[in-house]
This record gives sequence, C-alpha cells and structure tokens, in this order.
Amino acid sequence: MPSGDAQRQWFPEMIEILRQQWKPELSWDELTRLTAHLDAMLQQIRKDRNIVPPMCNCSKCGVYGHSRFGRISINAVILAVGRFGIASPSNVKELSKGWKKYRKEHGLDHYGGKESVATTY
Repeated sequence: MPSGDAQRQWFPEMIEILRQQWKPELSWDELTRLTAHLDAMLQQIRKDRNIVPPMCNCSKCGVYGHSRFGRISINAVILAVGRFGIASPSNVKELSKGWKKYRKEHGLDHYGGKESVATTY
C-alpha cells in the first residue's frame, strides 16, 4: 500500500468519475446518488488494495488501535468539485449553502438519508 493511502479519500479514478458525471444543474437526489456511487467506489478501492485504517489513540479510553474509515458526504463532493477545478469557487460556495439549507429543511443527514432520532424510554 503506498504511503498515505489509508488517509486518502479521493483516488484518481474517483476524480475522473466526478469530472465525467458532474453537472452544475444536478438535483439534490442526483447528487445524493453520485455521492453514494463515489462512496461505494472508495470502499471497493480500499478493499481491493487491502488498505487498512490508520492507527490512533481513542480519546475516551486511550486504547491504541485502528480508527474507522470515513465516508464521503454530499458536502465533501461539493467541496471536491471546487478542489479539483471542476466548478468555480463561487458555485461551490452557493451549492454548499444550498445543501445546508435543503438538508435542514428535509431532516437529512450528511449523506442524504433521513436523520435518525434516538429515543429513550
């Protein structure tokens, strides 16, 4: 495994898919599906390349071990189109604000799914 792959979120083949499938007029549903596709692609790359999560100390108990891999959120995809020069910074800022508003109005999590509410009895 090349150095740094455990922390990497964006692999070249994922960036290529993002470039091919990105359109400024994507609906929130289409963006959610694109995000899910890119996240699945990331998980498959990690599996195929035997990439293990980085080691860290647990802040609560102090145990040293493997951390968990993060997922790709919708806002991460929005920021990535700016980072990789696919969209303009002003467009990225507008989309990010729009997603935050849409997410709050519809009770969605960072990945476009319904937020679960924990209940206690």
